[in-house]
Amino acid sequence: MYDTVNFWINCAMIGVDPLIIVQYLTEIEEHKSDGRGYRVTGRANDYYVSLLEGGISLKGSLPKFLLPTNIHTLTRAGTKQAIEKLSDTLHLKILDAKVTRIDVSTVLATKRNPSDYYPYLGNKPHFQRLQATKDALYYNTNKKQLVFYDKILEAKAKNIIIPEKFCDSNLLRFESRWKQRLPTQFQIPEITGATLINENFYTSMVQRWGDEYFSINKLKSNLIMDTNNIRTPKDGVNAIFSLLLQEKGQEYINNILADLKARNTFTDPKYYSRLKDELKKRTTVSTNAEQCELIRELDQAVREVILNCR
Repeated sequence: MYDTVNFWINCAMIGVDPLIIVQYLTEIEEHKSDGRGYRVTGRANDYYVSLLEGGISLKGSLPKFLLPTNIHTLTRAGTKQAIEKLSDTLHLKILDAKVTRIDVSTVLATKRNPSDYYPYLGNKPHFQRLQATKDALYYNTNKKQLVFYDKILEAKAKNIIIPEKFCDSNLLRFESRWKQRLPTQFQIPEITGATLINENFYTSMVQRWGDEYFSINKLKSNLIMDTNNIRTPKDGVNAIFSLLLQEKGQEYINNILADLKARNTFTDPKYYSRLKDELKKRTTVSTNAEQCELIRELDQAVREVILNCR
């Protein structure tokens, strides 16, 4: 389930000059600047390696380092193999390296094109929802990021060979990215290469991945107005308004809120949050529709990944 995993190795930890690693790299370049000082960069297969005075930075994808592509999901056993291979390649003990970023992800085989599912994935508390393109949906904070995208389209755009068994499939990639201050986010003193292959930690990260998905507000489809609670004309207006908002979708609502902010409509900044909360309530009530079939499909796929993680 791991994808991008970045490491930092302190010079004091390895007890040698970082430049000794140069002999194991390809595409070597030297850099000199007043701000960052002298450094050497290169590649170890998929990993981008920076050799600095203070230590060694490794940035890359563990599945791409071990497997043909990251279309394949990296298991815990595969993670161990990838770390061993990276250690052998660089002649460093990656098990002791500090982890500075972790992405947890997999592909979900879907019945329809991935972009068909995005309109039913609503806002997520404390995240900014952004559909950058038709094929990619983001949820952003400073420390974390969630991404949904079409893995087949991405592979074709990068000229990646798609495994034969996936050629006629719809593959929705869902990634949870923890980008900084990992010990604080996970409430543990330190995360190292050895932590990644610990069974309890690995299982907890897959569960976190699922929790991030399930905390996204889901919208409904095939809406039918719920008339059970309509007693007054105001109730009727509220029900109709709710129905129309849900049909328009989350992106429409977000665009309206962004436009209001751009125009400085409210003198009190708190009013934007209050309006957002009120609209959120309207998009989740006043209909008799069952949960969207597409969302039920995604829910089940995510539950199966959590249940079968290994």
